[in-house]
Amino acid sequence: MKLQQQLTFLLQRKLIDEEIIEWVFHLREYLLEQWHADVESRQAFMLLNHFAMALGRIKRGYAVHPLDQDIFSEMQSDTLFPRVFQRYLELLALIPIEIPESEQTHFIANIYALSLSQPQILNECI
Repeated sequence: MKLQQQLTFLLQRKLIDEEIIEWVFHLREYLLEQWHADVESRQAFMLLNHFAMALGRIKRGYAVHPLDQDIFSEMQSDTLFPRVFQRYLELLALIPIEIPESEQTHFIANIYALSLSQPQILNECI
């Protein structure tokens, strides 16, 4: 399923709104232009879809539980994690609402997964 179709599906079910669609496409453009990510890949789709769903939850006043601590600790122990975290901070700065800490762990996990499938996105990090 294409991103636009998925976002339309979520919009029709009132899980997201038009503003979130704009944010997601802004994030997509950033991934493409700044990270040189393949935004048509399955992993990029998953990241953007998860961001949309999370932003919808947050706007409705909900948040998921944090990512399992063992899984998150395993990611943190990876030598790539500082660069993944830097990329996460870049995306977080593009989102104009506050993100609960519990949701942040999932955002980081999605960026981590994208970086494993597209290692070039970490090339220009500090």
